[in-house]
Amino acid sequence: MPTYEHRQFSPGILLVVAVTFYALYRAGLTGPDSTAHLAAFAVVAAMCIGFVQLTTRVDSRGVAWSFTIGIPGGVIAFEDIDEVQTTTMRFWEGWGIHWTILHGWLWNVAGYQGVMITKKNGRRVTLGTDDPQGLYEAILSKTS
Repeated sequence: MPTYEHRQFSPGILLVVAVTFYALYRAGLTGPDSTAHLAAFAVVAAMCIGFVQLTTRVDSRGVAWSFTIGIPGGVIAFEDIDEVQTTTMRFWEGWGIHWTILHGWLWNVAGYQGVMITKKNGRRVTLGTDDPQGLYEAILSKTS
């Protein structure tokens, strides 16, 4: 059972899907390619919805995180954690999953707040969250 679990939702991704669908609808796609266009839209929409929520957990395994359907995600065991700190990402670091110079691997669906975990091997993982203090305190309570 997790001692801490938090879900952050990104309405921006759903807005992009809705606007794209509306644009296709207004364009009045007809003809032989309309089915292919709508099928491609459905695939892209499903992929976007898969990244609309980031769940972070602190439990007996360590610090875990995953997107809407449970993948992709990751786990860092408490014994691998060297340092934890709250942080603020910059606008240009963006959202999604990617590597950044300042924050290491960044996992973020919305906003610019997060918790950066530095592992004993020097690698960093930053988890975006709208509850950075809660996540920070939950990790600290298990590592101290």
